[in-house]
Amino acid sequence: MGVTGYSFEIESLVAADKMFKASAFDMPVLAPKLMPKVVKSAHVHGDGGVGSIKEFRLTEDMSYTYVKERIDVLDAENFVLKYSLVEGGTLGIELKSLTYQIKVDPSVNGGSVFKVAVELETMDGVEYTHEEINKKKEATVGSYKAIEAYLLSHP
Repeated sequence: MGVTGYSFEIESLVAADKMFKASAFDMPVLAPKLMPKVVKSAHVHGDGGVGSIKEFRLTEDMSYTYVKERIDVLDAENFVLKYSLVEGGTLGIELKSLTYQIKVDPSVNGGSVFKVAVELETMDGVEYTHEEINKKKEATVGSYKAIEAYLLSHP
């Protein structure tokens, strides 16, 4: 299949700075609370900046036990985060690479527009169907909707 991906936008009532902070900095703390059926535990190796690794240990409900993501770009001023899967998940089995880019823009109503672009490169001989890509997209959207719901209920 080669390189494919997906993108989406979420309009939110949560301010851009809060949405970015939760996504870029607070995920290791929030993920086990917000997605307990998926994430068992999480922690950061490094100072949380570029080059740091976020490790997420997953529950038995998942088809793999952990993922490690490296922060490639972190621009807190412009609310941009880019990170790549570097270990675990389906890396080396189905995927050669997986990269996420997040951009949070302030909206006129004081909320934000949360933009996510995901690029994945599959291993030779691996092809994802349209349904499989949509399932991955829905899971990604769900995780960010969970963050939004948490922030709205904990201002």
